[in-house]
Amino acid sequence: MKESPAEALKAKLDCVSPDVVAVSVRNIDDSSYPVTHWYLDSFGEVMEVLGRWKGTVIAGGAGFSIYPERIMKLWPRIDIAVVGEGELALPLLLDHLNGASKPSWLHNCIAKPPRPSLENIPLPDYSIFPAGDYPGKGSVGVQTRRGCVFNCAYCTYKSLSGNGFRLRPVEHVIEDIREITEQGFDSFMFVDSVFDHPQDYYIQLVTAILKIEHIPAWGAWLSESVSPRSLEDLYRAGCRWVDFSPDVITEKGWRLMGKGGSLKRLWPAVKQARKAGLTVGINFFSASPGENFFALLQKFVFMAKARILLGWGNTFINIGTIRLYKGAPLSEKLYPGKELFKPVFYRPRGLADLIIRAFQSIRRRRR
Repeated sequence: MKESPAEALKAKLDCVSPDVVAVSVRNIDDSSYPVTHWYLDSFGEVMEVLGRWKGTVIAGGAGFSIYPERIMKLWPRIDIAVVGEGELALPLLLDHLNGASKPSWLHNCIAKPPRPSLENIPLPDYSIFPAGDYPGKGSVGVQTRRGCVFNCAYCTYKSLSGNGFRLRPVEHVIEDIREITEQGFDSFMFVDSVFDHPQDYYIQLVTAILKIEHIPAWGAWLSESVSPRSLEDLYRAGCRWVDFSPDVITEKGWRLMGKGGSLKRLWPAVKQARKAGLTVGINFFSASPGENFFALLQKFVFMAKARILLGWGNTFINIGTIRLYKGAPLSEKLYPGKELFKPVFYRPRGLADLIIRAFQSIRRRRR
């Protein structure tokens, strides 16, 4: 019988006897409605094991960085919280624990380091992750930029990573892909919020990827403004699936959600992506400011149209529900000053809610 993660951690602590353990929390929950999976349950199991251990515990990660004080209060075993990006901060904290001077951005056990230039961040070492443990589509993530220039009302990217894009050098991204290929991974996913912006960088990156031989299959998130010709280049560069995230389906909803570009370009972009040979995912929200029950019906109509006309097995539509997190513009508007630690959703009402609950129940059973 395979040991549990908690048992595996305890065994590793006994074997290695480290001075410091660092734990990253990417998400506190899966943002799913009406059944929400709470990732902090497994985090609590980790903390329980570490509670019987004598070393220093450092915690960080994107999800953790939204609620550092609350999580530290729940699990006082955490000695230092890293709020934000930790690649350059963590080595400095380790030096401090080893006797070096305290970083200026460390106050009362909470570290808030400045956002680094991505040129200075060391390349990840993919060799420590056995490829056999990560099978399937998009199981490995590659990042090309941080921050965002868009203003989606529900999103925390700007509060976490800043206004505007910080770009990794193209040669660093290419080195990541070569390393993934050499390690035997069969696929990867560009985890950027929008892969095709800024356009000059996007074109330069795709041009460089086209030169890589025997590249694993990969995917990316695109905006509806992606150029039709570049979709063909993506396929030639090894891309096999893309996702669009219009979120809304009406012009009023588009404006109120702070979306850039144009909703009118969505269908042509999806159609062209399928023509280029790409599997396509389209993501909507079940409810959003400015949209009503009839907008939800339009999303189901879009789903049927896309799957019937563009390929049932290669066109997928997800209809989720907005999870409101602290730091997102919509959250601050609807719940000013509220923590929103436990899941709060901008969800449909009445008949629309019943339809979404039934839709999600069918999806769970199919999975």
